[in-house]
Amino acid sequence: MKEGNCPNREESSMLNDTSKSLVLVNYFRTVPQKELSCVDNSASLMNMVRTCHGTAGNRWANFLAVDYYKVLMVLSL
Repeated sequence: MKEGNCPNREESSMLNDTSKSLVLVNYFRTVPQKELSCVDNSASLMNMVRTCHGTAGNRWANFLAVDYYKVLMVLSL
């Protein structure tokens, strides 16, 4: 989850290997933090998807893996 950086897992094919049709972006913290999921899964996620698009040979991700999808956060003021 570093802005401007779309790392490749060592055991995976290179992201720009266009012979592979699947592009998966994992975007979650090593230690899940439910209270930060709304922040993580918004603008910063979209920036990561755009960054990885270029790294993946101008291909969009087929799947995005995130923590706490559809979590409703209620904040007390």
